[in-house]
Formats: sequence, structure tokens, C-alpha cells
Amino acid sequence: MPKQVDHAARREEIAQAALRLCARDGLAGVTIGQVAQEAGVSKGLVQHYFAGKADLLRASAHVLRGEIERCVRDAVRDARGPADTLRRVLLAIVELGVTAPIPLLAGHAFLARAVADPEIRDLYRAGGDAVHREIAALLAASGPAPDVDPGAEAHALLGLARGLSDGVLLGDLGVGDAAAIVDHHLRRILPEAAIGSDSSSWPRPFR
Repeated sequence: MPKQVDHAARREEIAQAALRLCARDGLAGVTIGQVAQEAGVSKGLVQHYFAGKADLLRASAHVLRGEIERCVRDAVRDARGPADTLRRVLLAIVELGVTAPIPLLAGHAFLARAVADPEIRDLYRAGGDAVHREIAALLAASGPAPDVDPGAEAHALLGLARGLSDGVLLGDLGVGDAAAIVDHHLRRILPEAAIGSDSSSWPRPFR
């Protein structure tokens, strides 16, 4: 019997190898030959699955989005109510600098590519819009202060979480410091919610 090949899994393995190169060397470091070497396969096999570098990068961008979505899903699995879910979503983004540095670094590399590549740009927008809508809905369901606009505040919280993730990645902030900053902002806009009740589990609280 001929060996059965999981083509979808093989494509993803190659795309993951490209992501590692993006994170390490930027997009300029991604060539068919280098990806083949990183994945431990032949150039011909990479070319069998991908028409060229642009096709490979688009596939890698889809894998990148899936990786980040998985991190967020894992973080909210045991959440208790909308306010706790909101906090966990934001902290999952913050923690990418520790839990998923390769997707985070690759995402930064893809940002410049998104300006020139409509498919990658649309993927970025779709992902960002989905996260924004989720944060806004969770915020609205958590009992915000009367003067809080959930849509506008969701943009601010998402920007805060993304910026803190870079700080964690660079070592400018510990995860505990970043979590305390998120909690500080959530307490301001959700005065009735119990925010950061498990903060004792975080190291080095922010002062």
C-alpha cells in the first residue's frame, strides 16, 4: 500500500518553517531554498505545494493568524463571565511576547508586507476587526461606566495590549507588570466588576 500523505499537514509544516524564518530574519530571509532547509524537505517539495514565495507567505500569514487565535481560545477556556473573559483575551495578547514569540515577531515582519499585498492586508484587517468586535461586545456585557463607549474603548484596549506584548517581548516589562497595567485600565472602565482577583499569581506587581 502506498504511504498516505496528509497534504494539509505538510503544507502547514512548510508554512510554519517560513514563519520561523520570518521571525528570525524578516521577510527578506525567506526563500524557497531556505524554507526547504528549515523544514527539512527538498526545494521541489516546497515548490510542489506553493507556486512561489508570495504564495508561501500568504499561506504563512493564515497559519500565523490561526496560531494567535489558538492562544486566545486557550486563555478563555475556563473564563468566568464577560469581564473575566475580556481580561483573559487582553492578557493572552500581552503574553504573546512569552508564549508565542515566533508568531509575534513574524506578525511584525508581515505588517510591512500587508501594505503591498491585498490578501495579507485583508487577512490582517479581518483578524483585527474580529478581535475588536469581541472586545467591544465583552466590554458592553461587563457593565462599563456610563461614559464608556465600548467601540472606542475596545480600540484603546487592543492597542494597549499589543503595545504591552512588545514590551514583554523586549524585556522592558515583566508579565506581572503588564497584567497589572491591564487591570488598572479595566478597573477604570469597569468599576463594578471584580478585576484581577487572581493577581496574586502574577510575579512583580506593577507599582
